[in-house]
Amino acid sequence: MEVPKRPKPFSMLDKVLDWINVFSLLSVAVLMFVQVILRYVLKMPLMGIEELCYFPTVWLYLFAAVKASSERGQLVARVLEIFCKRQRSIFLLRGIAAFASSAILLWLTWWGYDYLKYALRLQKETASLYLPWIYAEAAVFVSMFLMTLYTLLELRDMITLYRTTPASLPVEKEGD
Repeated sequence: MEVPKRPKPFSMLDKVLDWINVFSLLSVAVLMFVQVILRYVLKMPLMGIEELCYFPTVWLYLFAAVKASSERGQLVARVLEIFCKRQRSIFLLRGIAAFASSAILLWLTWWGYDYLKYALRLQKETASLYLPWIYAEAAVFVSMFLMTLYTLLELRDMITLYRTTPASLPVEKEGD
């Protein structure tokens, strides 16, 4: 069975996620390279490179998780599917898992929103460079929100596949 096509805004969002992840990865690599050169080659003191590196690292970590959610590439142990004889049963199990994941992510998004409000109220700054921490802290809410959207999209797809799959369709075994 083929997964329903994504709405166009999600395709554009995937491209934005790719750019955020590439930019974050390159930023971390360049900052680490500069840190090694300064510390071990030039024997110069470091002030703030760790702080600078923290921001793209947080965004890379969280938005790589969003990308995995987008591609449905998270680690999943589909143990119960071994016992399913019909394809429709598999879509039902995956739909239940997507529903549970959506519920958990909605709760985490709510928590992330509360954390964002807290961070905006405190307006913390880094110790050396006095950069606003909100640039890193906002990533928690944004990433949870996006993972929720992608998981709800997965839930929609599983419901569609469940409804459109004939009840008698057997599970396709690998190697058949």
